[in-house]
Amino acid sequence: MRKKVIIISIIGVIFLFSLLLLLLSPSIREKSEFIFKNIPEKITQKTENAFGVVVACYSPDGINFEKRKNVANFWGGSSGILLKDGTILLGGIDFSHREGIEDKETGYRIRDMGFLASKDGWEFYRPEITIKGLEQDITAWGDPTIVKLPNDSYRMYFTKRTAAGPAISPLMSAYSEDGYNYHFEGKVTGEPTVSLNVIDFTVLYEKNAKKYYIYTRSENFDEAQVLESEDGRYFTRRFKIKIPFAFQFSIIDEGDYYVAYGGHLPSDNKPCSDLECPNLSYPVKAVSKDGLHWERTKEQPTGPWEGDRIFCNSYAVIKLSDGYYFY
Repeated sequence: MRKKVIIISIIGVIFLFSLLLLLLSPSIREKSEFIFKNIPEKITQKTENAFGVVVACYSPDGINFEKRKNVANFWGGSSGILLKDGTILLGGIDFSHREGIEDKETGYRIRDMGFLASKDGWEFYRPEITIKGLEQDITAWGDPTIVKLPNDSYRMYFTKRTAAGPAISPLMSAYSEDGYNYHFEGKVTGEPTVSLNVIDFTVLYEKNAKKYYIYTRSENFDEAQVLESEDGRYFTRRFKIKIPFAFQFSIIDEGDYYVAYGGHLPSDNKPCSDLECPNLSYPVKAVSKDGLHWERTKEQPTGPWEGDRIFCNSYAVIKLSDGYYFY
């Protein structure tokens, strides 16, 4: 009897390992397309244990949470933006469609780049995102991040996957008038002494200084390295700032000031293991006038945190007319 249990356990482990390889390897997944062919274009709510679940949380004021719902699966989130037509656009990696987006003119692709869209914050679908100007296939790190420009157009930043790993990943960009149709701009450039490598980044166009800030991870949890540019393509400075939250975080322009939502830091004394700290499940709210000097607000987001380790993430926080949506 004991031998049977051991054999069954071994078979279970082998199955789970094989499934993980299937999901993470583009070549294997392409050979097994039948597994994903029944996933509809209209993504419906799945179980809590589904792979790559996207959880949406709603708060009318950005502090008190009232609703939580699973809205998508097979997804690795990275960022989000509200387009001028009222559409929420989430960027990340779609594990059910790792072919990414294609340049119809050249046939080249940016793989491991995906998008989800919604009109109401709850029902999501896969939008048609196009790109032109590709001269070769590119594999991204699943981190497309879109920022709205002063002229109401958009720029998408993402990093190219290399054999050196995520620490040495060229930052690239593409430009769009409407947020859906992009033209590839190539690698960003900068001063010879300025490192252009980023990992898990957030982008802000700071309207008062008229500068682009790209925030990326630093050596310490409570710090960010910032790339600075006047045109969004040529970066002249890289420096550190203190932040009262953890990566990844989202920034909302509230008019006279900016609001950022990020994860709690290990110093927040909330329960978590070494592997989980810092934890994005407990949003932290901070404000800034210039995007560089951040202070926590007195009133912090509250919710049923105990016993719920993945309540509300801060990869993408979108403000609609009725409140704030966290993804």
